[in-house]
Amino acid sequence: MRLFKTRLKKLAADEGGATAIEYSLIAALVVVAILGGLSAVANSNNANYELIEEKIAV
Repeated sequence: MRLFKTRLKKLAADEGGATAIEYSLIAALVVVAILGGLSAVANSNNANYELIEEKIAV
């Protein structure tokens, strides 16, 4: 029983998992920001191509 309590205290004091979760959340936010930026660029680019298409069709 003493060994179990010792291991349980070590497990409760270990912060390695929390750090990994924090880094994964930061990475997820970075990915979301990149995808949002790419989406904005794609929409702008699409509008430019449509404008060029209209000018060529005339």
